[in-house]
Amino acid sequence: MLSPSQMLPEFFAFLGIDLFLALSLLTCLLEDRFPKAMPYVYQVAAVVGFGHILISRDFLAVFGEYTRFWICFLYLMVGLANVLALNIYLVALKRLYTIAKIWSGAVTFPSVLICMFFVYQYSLMQSALFPPVLQIGLLASAFVMGTSASVLLSSEIARKLFRRNKEVI
Repeated sequence: MLSPSQMLPEFFAFLGIDLFLALSLLTCLLEDRFPKAMPYVYQVAAVVGFGHILISRDFLAVFGEYTRFWICFLYLMVGLANVLALNIYLVALKRLYTIAKIWSGAVTFPSVLICMFFVYQYSLMQSALFPPVLQIGLLASAFVMGTSASVLLSSEIARKLFRRNKEVI
């Protein structure tokens, strides 16, 4: 029997589904800046997550909580990678520095912090999965990512960086 404070590994799959649905909505709202098929790709990714939840209830229960966690965590990391990839797409391909900076502050950084918060909470409950050093590393990396993204996406630094890379190519 689970206690009310215990979090199941499938929570991370639901968090990943929420990320994909939010990305679908945001890319639909910013339709002139993203490819037309992008919202539909994210909706399909969310449906795949729902399918994973349905399958994991029956089939992955055999493997135990450790395997269920890593599969759900991997799905969440794919969602976070897509959030970060859209930020890079705005900077590198579209050269929309202002929108990329807003995207970083309004979508990327909060998404990473929320996910790291829940992973940290889960790791406190399941100390066998994560050593304490890794817990501190997760929090430190989320903080460093937020501060470095705001510095990197300042328009002057980004223009110099991509101008220098363009000359090399």
